[in-house]
Amino acid sequence: MLLWLLTAVLTGIAAAQGYEITVKINHIPNDTVILGHHFNERLIPDDTVVLDSRCTGVFKGKEKLKGGMYFIFLPSRNYFDILIDGSQKFTIENDTTDFLKNMKITGSLENQLFHDYQEMLAQASKDYKALSEELEKVKGNQAKEDAVREKMKAVGQRVEHAYENQKTLYPDQFFSKFLTATRDIDVPESITDQTDRFYYYKAHYFDNFPLHDPRLLRTQLYQPKVEKYITNLCMQMPDSLIKECNFLINQARGDDELFRFMLVFLFNKYAKDENMYAENVYVNLAEIYCKEAKWDTDSFKTELKKKITKKENCLVGNISKDLRMRQLPNDTNAIDALRPFVDRMKEEGVPIEKQKPDFEARRNDVVRILNDFINHFGKTDISVHSIPAKYKLVVFWEPDCSHCKEEMPKLFSFYKDTLSTIGCKVFAIYMNKSVDNFNELHRHVNKWFDFVKKQKMMASGWYNYFNPFDQYRENFDVNSTPTFYLLDKKNEIIAKRISFHQMYDLMKFLDEAEAKQKGK
Repeated sequence: MLLWLLTAVLTGIAAAQGYEITVKINHIPNDTVILGHHFNERLIPDDTVVLDSRCTGVFKGKEKLKGGMYFIFLPSRNYFDILIDGSQKFTIENDTTDFLKNMKITGSLENQLFHDYQEMLAQASKDYKALSEELEKVKGNQAKEDAVREKMKAVGQRVEHAYENQKTLYPDQFFSKFLTATRDIDVPESITDQTDRFYYYKAHYFDNFPLHDPRLLRTQLYQPKVEKYITNLCMQMPDSLIKECNFLINQARGDDELFRFMLVFLFNKYAKDENMYAENVYVNLAEIYCKEAKWDTDSFKTELKKKITKKENCLVGNISKDLRMRQLPNDTNAIDALRPFVDRMKEEGVPIEKQKPDFEARRNDVVRILNDFINHFGKTDISVHSIPAKYKLVVFWEPDCSHCKEEMPKLFSFYKDTLSTIGCKVFAIYMNKSVDNFNELHRHVNKWFDFVKKQKMMASGWYNYFNPFDQYRENFDVNSTPTFYLLDKKNEIIAKRISFHQMYDLMKFLDEAEAKQKGK
């Protein structure tokens, strides 16, 4: 008997925890309708039902639906919204023509209030439009204009009263929370300074919008609210953005679905953002993702860790990895004198490729041949970090790159005329082809020599560098050419992946800021 009672109780609890929404949609017997929820701008289906000959059907499930704004989608591809939260057993009757006028609700006070509010808004909008047209007609008659404006004001007060009434009488309803979330905050009129008004607005931006409420995720409100905050209200600098992203993520931690949305949304946003500061934010988010994204695969997270390890080497604000290079002579005759050694490298290297010895032996021979070749540039590596300069512009390029062919001569001319006058030195890093293909390397190095000679890219403070053993691709995350980095005198990365003209503007800005500081 006890077992039977326990089973009956548990069955009753399970039934109470499910949902049962009866719908009657007139004029579409034996047709299919869909129950789904909003997710930002997307409509996500949750259940379907085929109406009977009386146009009636029941959406039914053993587990409660998550709270939020849902919709009933009809074969005509039109839909109307309903709210689902606490009580999930009710009936809705509607038509295929005027959803608002023909809707009837039984068993859900919240949806009845939601419907009544929508009707009130529709009527208020109609009244306001009519009064706006009337105002145009009476323009020039001050007395009549004032009278119409008073009526328009009364319409606004009617809407405001309905909102306040809903919020006061039903403070715990999701509909009340939703209405409040649609409203912007008011900055007190006593705050007159525009900067102070901005900071007040930012500090109170989420007062009406509880970020931790997962029900708001199933509306059209959540992502645009977060997007506006992070894009328009936050300082677009790495430290500030990292702090703000961490704040948003922490606000969402109380609910697994909300946390997943927030982390994925921010992660994807900064993965796509081409702003040079975005990479710092992306790396911070990627580290959180690798540790806490339980929904993703280990293989994806392993690859992501490799990716962010490369990016961590060259984030704006960090000291760059050093570049240890050999320098091409600043003399055309000296460059031509290197060509026999390029030929010798090819002559020795190609037979090794054809013989295909074991990997270890081949690697040792390749290293020996390349070392012998680059020693003709100079016996020791030169450190970029060790060369003093107020600014160091590092450019990674190669002579087969069509964009490089256009940009490098322009950069050299700009260096001679402008950059050299403000204490900036340029390090033009030649990116060699594969060191395992000596035929290709021979062709490519000669093209480098030809380009430097033809463009006369030789000047004091301009360094043509090369080293096939340096890990610059990994240390500077170079995936395309030309790629620009700007370092300060402490070798800190202050800009990257922007044009050299933009870097010049940044140098001028920093110089002006420094001059003002000294003037104080």
